[in-house]
Amino acid sequence: MATTAVRPQISLKNILYATDFSRYSDAAFPFALSLARKYGSRIFSVHIVSVTPFSTIPPTQAVRAVAAQAVREARQTMERVQARCKEVPHEALIRKGQIWRELAKIVEEKEIDLVVCGTHGRTGVNKLLLGSVAEDIYRHASCPVLTVGPNVAGEPESLGDIHTILYPTDFTPESMAAAPYAVSLARENQARLYLLYVTDVPISAAVEEELASRLRGLVPGSAGLSCAPKAFVELGDAAQKITDLAEELMVDLIVLGPRRPAVFPGASHLPVTTAQYVVSRAICPVLTTRTHSQE
Repeated sequence: MATTAVRPQISLKNILYATDFSRYSDAAFPFALSLARKYGSRIFSVHIVSVTPFSTIPPTQAVRAVAAQAVREARQTMERVQARCKEVPHEALIRKGQIWRELAKIVEEKEIDLVVCGTHGRTGVNKLLLGSVAEDIYRHASCPVLTVGPNVAGEPESLGDIHTILYPTDFTPESMAAAPYAVSLARENQARLYLLYVTDVPISAAVEEELASRLRGLVPGSAGLSCAPKAFVELGDAAQKITDLAEELMVDLIVLGPRRPAVFPGASHLPVTTAQYVVSRAICPVLTTRTHSQE
């Protein structure tokens, strides 16, 4: 079956950098800044002061006072974030409420094209430093999410540099939705692009070559990459193979299109759980996309 080459053009006019002012969130900032520079984006630095729902019981005076103090402290801390954004258009937002609900509003209000955030990775992406609502960000954000995990290391001034990109795919619509981002980011950064297909059943050399050819066919010659992409076909567990290859190749970014059902015979596919594993263990940031067909 032929595979249609991807169209690499993407737009990142507005980037949301979600922060709780922790070191994990700080580690994600250079990537938001680097992407904003390359794509001419505006950065919206967002901090949500978490407010627990009180059902029918109104908050006490003490609770309101604590929330007000948290907002004041957040504004002071946000000034330091703003100072790092002098080179790009920037807007700081402090909101109070339930984290995912407020973030979702901002994504819609500001027409956000990408969310950037950090995670401590102790239980996968279910526990981003933004709180337990991080799983909602990951699963339901209407735009791609760039997550910087705890194993990402490097000098602060070089953290946002992207020289190599790994794009795993199983040729499903969900995983293919991530292809334009992989190709565009490779072009904008003049980065080397690696393409990966993982199967959980043994295949013949002929099928392996066919799959490798399909991978290479995803990237048109007119994509403007600095070098031809390299294709890998691997046997094993998808999550493990993705993280292992990323480490072996010293990849700077993984681009994933996670999904639920598998439709390609023999594919060790890219379900949400696979992406969670990759995000929490990868040595580099992971960009995930979703389509409207996902839950």
